[in-house]
Amino acid sequence: MFDADFGFDSDVHSESAESSVAGLAPALAATFADLIDQTSGPIGRVVSSEREPAGSHTFAFWANDDALSLDVGHIVVAFSEQAAVIGVVDEPRRFSDVQSFLDDYFDRMAMDSLVEEQATMRPEMLVFTVKVLRTKHLRHDVDSHRPPVAGAVWFATPAAIDYALNAGMFRVKVPALLHTNGNPERDEAGAIRRDDAGNEVYQRAPIWLDADYLLGPEAGHANWTGQSGLATKTSHALFLISGIFQTMRASNETVAALMFNVKGPDLLWLDKPARPPIGWEDRYALNDGKGLTEENERAYAALGLRPEPFENLRIFAPFRPNMTPTPNSNFQIVLDGMDRETLRMQLNTERNARAECHVIHPVLWDASRLLAMPHKFFDRMDLDDKMYGLVYDLRDEGIQSLAQLENRLEEIISELSAEGGEQTWKGHHRYTIQKFRNRVRGLDHKFGGLLGSGQVLQGNAPSASGPFGDQEMRVIDISQCKSNIQEVLVSSIVSEIWRLAEDGTLGVKKLIIFVDELNKYAPGGGEGALRDTLVDIAARGRHLNVVLFGAQQFRSKVDDEILGNCGTSFYGRIGDEEIVNAAYRSLSETTKAELLGLPKGRMLVRHAHFRAPLLGTFPMPPTVPGIVGQRVFNDEGALLSQHPGDVLAATLQRILGSRAASREELRELADGLDPEEVLRLAQKIDGMVKRGLKEGMDPNRMARNGLSQIRQQFGARG
Repeated sequence: MFDADFGFDSDVHSESAESSVAGLAPALAATFADLIDQTSGPIGRVVSSEREPAGSHTFAFWANDDALSLDVGHIVVAFSEQAAVIGVVDEPRRFSDVQSFLDDYFDRMAMDSLVEEQATMRPEMLVFTVKVLRTKHLRHDVDSHRPPVAGAVWFATPAAIDYALNAGMFRVKVPALLHTNGNPERDEAGAIRRDDAGNEVYQRAPIWLDADYLLGPEAGHANWTGQSGLATKTSHALFLISGIFQTMRASNETVAALMFNVKGPDLLWLDKPARPPIGWEDRYALNDGKGLTEENERAYAALGLRPEPFENLRIFAPFRPNMTPTPNSNFQIVLDGMDRETLRMQLNTERNARAECHVIHPVLWDASRLLAMPHKFFDRMDLDDKMYGLVYDLRDEGIQSLAQLENRLEEIISELSAEGGEQTWKGHHRYTIQKFRNRVRGLDHKFGGLLGSGQVLQGNAPSASGPFGDQEMRVIDISQCKSNIQEVLVSSIVSEIWRLAEDGTLGVKKLIIFVDELNKYAPGGGEGALRDTLVDIAARGRHLNVVLFGAQQFRSKVDDEILGNCGTSFYGRIGDEEIVNAAYRSLSETTKAELLGLPKGRMLVRHAHFRAPLLGTFPMPPTVPGIVGQRVFNDEGALLSQHPGDVLAATLQRILGSRAASREELRELADGLDPEEVLRLAQKIDGMVKRGLKEGMDPNRMARNGLSQIRQQFGARG
């Protein structure tokens, strides 16, 4: 029997007789009932015309007058003869039978009032354009691209959205955004869920990304575009990386991230939770630390994530200018085992409170680094072939320290200046050597804090460009450095980590490198070693387990090779001077208009599996905002305003996790003691753990005994 609505023999699927959806062929109803919100009912009908026919990638439908919640960005389902067509609502247009604006003007001017209702209401029709995401055929082995026929349109269910995103085929699903549709959520009894204000709660579904197309090897990399100062790009990057960490951990795959902090304390407190820890509620509140709202909590739950900070955080920073360590008698600077108090005072980072500096580590280079990559330290105009040759000969002599280099240059020049002496050394003229000496003399000022005068020995101290640990979040703090130091640090560290990837010694299966202000480091049409390295990562990184996450205000200013290799792109609010560029030509005019006014927490995403971009929201990051963390944890008042046992409790919790002594016990033992003495005890235990505890030593017992000794020695404060 031929079905009048959809034009195929419904008797072929006689087993579907029990399924019935008004206006839908039985076979379609039996197979696709879980894709449509039947309780909300149809919201419109597919419409096509001679001038605007329905296509395989775009179609239109007129909306029911009662479908007041339907809007741009919602996902709907229509049907072709043997398939469900799932798409995202794009452009809305309202039609009437008015031939021109003048017709309506003259009709209204004949009435006494502009707000008076006409005797006969002119019919109007709201029509939406739909961008097709995916089509599901009755047969699993058929990939249908047939346009929908004239028939009902429904709100999509989460099952339909998952299918449209191809999520069922993902090896690992990474939640990126939360999509909100126009149909209401319902409880088990079918009643509409309402919020505290009595408003309907709309259906939400995760927007999943395929880990193999985000982190490789199939595709890779992600890019964020949006106006600065809206707390969207970096916030969403942190949220996404947190989701990646959790999903990869659940899949027993190792992952780490490297980020460069370029703006104040933005990324210095990623180990502190957005929710105030117990006992810190008042201090959070006093410093505008709002924590997570109930809506944020519900969003995390809907995405299957926990709002947890990055516990394995390491921050690296160079020293402050003129505060690099003094070499020992052997002209050596040993970084391993440097005193924490010294690092707190001398490192060029805003995270320097006594109780909070356990995560900071130094970045210091010596002359061997300078001689290995002179193009990073000297002006390009100075580095001709003569200068390069001199550098290579000095490097072959095994020079390590800056002082050793300066002494050797003075020695060579003295020999050449002697009466009757040669004018060249190893073929290098005296004037070339003198020029090089003059440039070297200025390096301690030009790269103050990064270059040490002695030979730098790393020892067992963590390295900014060394292998990573699982779930490690590594931050290179360059926010207070001069621009030349920022550039040399970013380019050198990225290049060295790229070499680890090529050697297969990253330490983790996947590494994320996040670079903000990407248009500065890899501009379109630009040149330079860092630009070349970033382009190389974008081209080959997914095969070597390194992915580039980049963010910038102006996507149109970034190198095309990087963007061309990027499998996932996010868009926040974009200015009108930017959106007219060719970088946005694939977006519809409606989507562009939406991007001009996107609020905080809302983004557009394009992914390798999506046939059309999608809008979604995300909750606040799971970590405290940088400026709030700075106020809460970094000033000395943070220590004095808390109970002295809290610092010790936090240290033991970080070392032992669930095996740590309870906060209540430590508060009782430390009650009334000098916070400075308790802090010193916490630092002592932390240092002993880092050096390696001897057999039988227990940090909990050390803490209890230490508090007892402090009480015996100093007593409680009045």
